[in-house]
Amino acid sequence: GGDELSLVFLEGATDNMYFYSNFDQRIVNLGNGSLVPPSDNNKPTGWEYYFDAWKNYYIRIRRCNRFLEHVDDAYFADERERTRMKAEAKVWRAWYHIRLLNWYGRNDGIPIVEESLLPADIYKSRNTVDECLEFINRELDEVLSITDKDVFPFLWDEGRRERMSKATALALKMDINLQFHQYDIAKDAAKKLIDSGSFALYYSSSESNDPGKSYRDLFCYTGEQNKERIMFKSNGLDNIWFRNMSTILGGQGVSAPLKSLLDTYETIDGKTIQSLSASEREQYEKDPLYKPRDPRLYATILLPNDNTSISNYTFEPFNPNSSDYVGKSGASRSGYLVKKYIDEQDRASAGGSLDFMIYRYAEVLLDYVECLVETGDWQNPDVEKYINMIRNRAGMPNMDKSVYNTQEKVRELYRRERRVELCFEGKRYDDIRRWNIGNEVMKGTIYGAWNPNDNSFVTIETRNCVFPKYDSWPLPQTEVTSNPNISQPTGW
Repeated sequence: GGDELSLVFLEGATDNMYFYSNFDQRIVNLGNGSLVPPSDNNKPTGWEYYFDAWKNYYIRIRRCNRFLEHVDDAYFADERERTRMKAEAKVWRAWYHIRLLNWYGRNDGIPIVEESLLPADIYKSRNTVDECLEFINRELDEVLSITDKDVFPFLWDEGRRERMSKATALALKMDINLQFHQYDIAKDAAKKLIDSGSFALYYSSSESNDPGKSYRDLFCYTGEQNKERIMFKSNGLDNIWFRNMSTILGGQGVSAPLKSLLDTYETIDGKTIQSLSASEREQYEKDPLYKPRDPRLYATILLPNDNTSISNYTFEPFNPNSSDYVGKSGASRSGYLVKKYIDEQDRASAGGSLDFMIYRYAEVLLDYVECLVETGDWQNPDVEKYINMIRNRAGMPNMDKSVYNTQEKVRELYRRERRVELCFEGKRYDDIRRWNIGNEVMKGTIYGAWNPNDNSFVTIETRNCVFPKYDSWPLPQTEVTSNPNISQPTGW
């Protein structure tokens, strides 16, 4: 589960969340701009998944390469099985290259490795971003061209649903091309996923007058088997209760949502709080419960004084007598807690077996909309259609076309919609870099909830991430020292 749970924590390196824990402190450094290239002397304790990703993913790429180099020597009673295994290995290999490119090579590229290397060959230099994209697209196109669905299906049946398939290959193709503004390729992949008819936004089966129920249930056990997930990790959130709930509930309280995210949620009638009068806006900022807002807010974030989300529990971050008191060890640093993925079923064990969705259908719709808007086709009826589908599922009204009536305004809407819909799913980190907004949103003081005891918003830290430096992570220092053909990414 480490890989996928870490994607939730990576939001701590964005304007959605502050992350504070006894493991992987480098997420804090990544968020505030104080990171230094990792070396043997500054190895942190605990999980090092993120900053060891360079090594870990190239090890996995090597395994794929060795498999592909030797699989033709093996005996298969059914040749289709050999073809299937090759196809899956190629999708995995593409996925590892995609992650490495996103994290270590946004401006500079990464080494492409498509054969297992002998000791004499290991000092590889970076391929350009264009070469990387060409390689990834070629790999994915190759498996997408397999016509026999018994060999490589569009989607596996429920028991094998987690395996790589044509649908996951399309999701990867959509995502990586969107990240690098290759909108036509990304749009084509998204359209194929939409047109397949295999996916749908999840709706709770039980009738309810709670408009946010479908969205909330999607991230709980009750909605786990859904037609929205495309690529997921089973049991990927195996520690989520323990990490995200506070001490009083048996947790560590590591994830603290930020005021800037709270301020993104619209009022229930679809107005931004920024569009209201100054006094009205202030009311919403100080008290997110002032008047009804986007139901996704209540499904995603545990707000001060909430006593409805967890039985026999009231969240009291500003009560000095509560172990939830803001700033206490194991309490939230912001006065907010992450509620998404929190299911009371996990309370007894503080563990859990909840799946983590890496790609889901709502993201496909948002990606498709982004491709239309960014290629100048912002008036395409699909823009309105898909934004409204996502908003309506969450209990929100249709987009107001009298307000969102230019390319710039529609862009503002889908970016806000994406931030709210996908927060804490590990997407905001890439969005900030793709949209080139890092210098705006990753500098300055970050705040939490309104603290009535001292009449101010909780101040957490001051950040100073400079871009393009923070577009990419630094390589481990040992890699740069030992390999004369590679250097740190731009800015490091």
